[in-house]
Amino acid sequence: MEEEVNYYELLGLEITASEKEIKNAYRKKALKVHPDKNPSPDAARLFHALTQAQDLLLDPKKRSEYDQRHRARQERLKKKKEMDSKRRQAQEELERREKDAKRAKTEQDQAKAQYEAELARLREEGAKRRQENWSTEATESTEPVPEENELDAVKFKWKRKKYDFSEQDLFDLLNSIAEVDSLALSEKKKGSAIVIFKTVVDAYNIITKKDTHPTLSKFESIYWATGKPPTIVEKMIRAEELKKEAQAALYGTYNRSTVASGKPLFSTVSQSSFFKNLSNIPTFQVIIIIIHIYSRKCNM
Repeated sequence: MEEEVNYYELLGLEITASEKEIKNAYRKKALKVHPDKNPSPDAARLFHALTQAQDLLLDPKKRSEYDQRHRARQERLKKKKEMDSKRRQAQEELERREKDAKRAKTEQDQAKAQYEAELARLREEGAKRRQENWSTEATESTEPVPEENELDAVKFKWKRKKYDFSEQDLFDLLNSIAEVDSLALSEKKKGSAIVIFKTVVDAYNIITKKDTHPTLSKFESIYWATGKPPTIVEKMIRAEELKKEAQAALYGTYNRSTVASGKPLFSTVSQSSFFKNLSNIPTFQVIIIIIHIYSRKCNM
């Protein structure tokens, strides 16, 4: 369907223009494009359109019908512009969100790379420090040297909305309980950090005290950064299990001897000086004693 000509726009008039304004506008424009003065084909077509516009707008009935169509057309154009504006705004918003998402992804990747680089640096420093301590022992001891990734590293997590720790805050907080060697806040996961302690004893102290020490109650979780204890700690945990098994076996032998003869297998003095003291040693102290003995051996 061919679109109807906008006669008001052609004459440069508003829809409220009077007959006099219509005639004056037609005269001014028609003089410029009259075929006698302007031989251009385009001028002839324009002159014909101007004549049609004047004839229609000066006829009250035809103008009334035309005005209704003109207003309806203008309303449609207005709505279309509004829709185009909304679509354009929606498109711009979508593009902005995509751009923000890409920028956030880039920042996240950079933070992850920075965190992994910092963690690698801490591991390298810890491995170098331990290698220096174990270098002289390696030629004399039959014990295997721990793997480089077996660090005294512990991972801490806390509620960031409740505690906004800086590296110095964490250092001061944890160093009051155990000696901290180095630490790094996680850039990728806010509210977490990797902490490397001076010795495995310090790291083990933190792990075992997480549910009892009031300072450590600020953390949601505390665990070995590698996901499992270092080899030395596993050995000592196994040693503690063997100690408990030995205690249970000795206690069972003592009970059987008492039931069979009606008298204890050992004298009262022997029982109080050996079995009683052995069973009363706290598990935590036994492990700490073993760790200290092993650490002293490593530093000799």
